Amino acid sequence: MLQFIFIAKRCARLKNARFIYGEFYIFKLNSPYMNIYNAFALLLGLFSIQACINPSSQQSRGLSDTIKTSDTLPQVTVGSNVAADSSKGQIFLVRSYRIWEKEDPTTVLDKDWFDLYEENGKYYLEKVDYEIKDGFDDCAQVPTKNVESRRNSVLFLKLKGLQAGSIENVKVTHSEIWPKESVEYSFKNQKVTLKALGTIKSTEIQTDEKGHEKLFHEVTNYKLNYILNKENKEKTLFQVDQYDDVFMSTLFVGDIDRDGALDFIFSNPNNYEEEAMFLFLSNHGNALTFEADVQFDC
Repeated sequence: MLQFIFIAKRCARLKNARFIYGEFYIFKLNSPYMNIYNAFALLLGLFSIQACINPSSQQSRGLSDTIKTSDTLPQVTVGSNVAADSSKGQIFLVRSYRIWEKEDPTTVLDKDWFDLYEENGKYYLEKVDYEIKDGFDDCAQVPTKNVESRRNSVLFLKLKGLQAGSIENVKVTHSEIWPKESVEYSFKNQKVTLKALGTIKSTEIQTDEKGHEKLFHEVTNYKLNYILNKENKEKTLFQVDQYDDVFMSTLFVGDIDRDGALDFIFSNPNNYEEEAMFLFLSNHGNALTFEADVQFDC
């Protein structure tokens, strides 16, 4: 007589790791057809593991999953395990990095990197000027490498064609772009509209560091679209299934690659234990996007 059969699948990102694991459990059943049911359960379990391993089934930070555009944008993703080489270029978060099993993300830095930094309200690109200090993360109980810039840096970049000097920029008029909001930027006879879509699940009043109250929304199914010169075609820069006690914000609007078109840098963490930045580079009409993220959960 059939008593029960239960298969459970779990997919999770191991803390501070860059891989996904899956597991399943099969409970026996008392039946003349036990072997058949067990075989069937095992098959389902294997499919479950495959679903865990397959990135397309995860809410991953990889841009191949998080960006879906009407025009395909070449993408480069950089996590806390920074790749040693990338043909398209790289970006690097100026911060502290945990060292796991002797993997040191800071080893990619060299004299060829540029520093996008702010000084007296203006932005500049110059070769990086920094130092790396050893530290220890009490939360994770692992050593750290702390990258400390000698400037007010926004981001380190290693991209072809960058030139040192002052960078034209446009004032950020609306940092957080909530669902159903649009922000328009004008630059050299061009108009770029950033249009947000998504669902606001709840709203609360929060107090910022300066003691000012502001509305904060819990957002799901978020998507930020890019529209050039009010064309009908929209490009989706990024999309996020759910923000966990955080939200995106616009950090920089200007012409980093000096092609006469606007580039954008966004802060875009999925949760409050993550730092993430997203760079949209117009790249002379052949747009590129870059993303870097670091987890600092306990």
